[in-house]
Amino acid sequence: MEITALVLSLLSLALSAVVGWRAITLSRQANSVDMVVDLFREHRGSDLAEARRFVYTSYTEFETNHGLSGIPGDGRELIRRLSCYYDNLGALVAHGIVDLDLVAGYMGSSVVSMWDRLEPLIVAERTLRHAQTYDDQRWQRYFENLAILVRHRVPATARADQALWRLDG
Repeated sequence: MEITALVLSLLSLALSAVVGWRAITLSRQANSVDMVVDLFREHRGSDLAEARRFVYTSYTEFETNHGLSGIPGDGRELIRRLSCYYDNLGALVAHGIVDLDLVAGYMGSSVVSMWDRLEPLIVAERTLRHAQTYDDQRWQRYFENLAILVRHRVPATARADQALWRLDG
């Protein structure tokens, strides 16, 4: 009788642990889904779309060797918001909070294209910040890392490797 009670208690404890672990896992997944939906919504939103358009169409008219200060007014803010968005996204990917394949498959081309265009300005900004900050090379480092990761994880391949992807490329 005592052994039966002990066995039932241990089984109950094990089942509680499994159910608890599953609840934690489901909660994390739900939070991740909400975060990814918000990130994608922001990326396709009008603010960042305008920023990407500015980088594609007007950005080359300005001196990038002066960092952000070489970009006048609204353009400076557009670039700052866009690069900070990709930097934040890069931090989430680097720390395993957001899946690289999801980012590469959905917006990878944009990440790489924006990095390629903004790199000279970002490098100049890092140089200008050198005397002012503790970690001057940190500015937009996650953005840079994200571009490298996506370049090695080709967007078309990231999509094609998904179990439910049926299109070519």
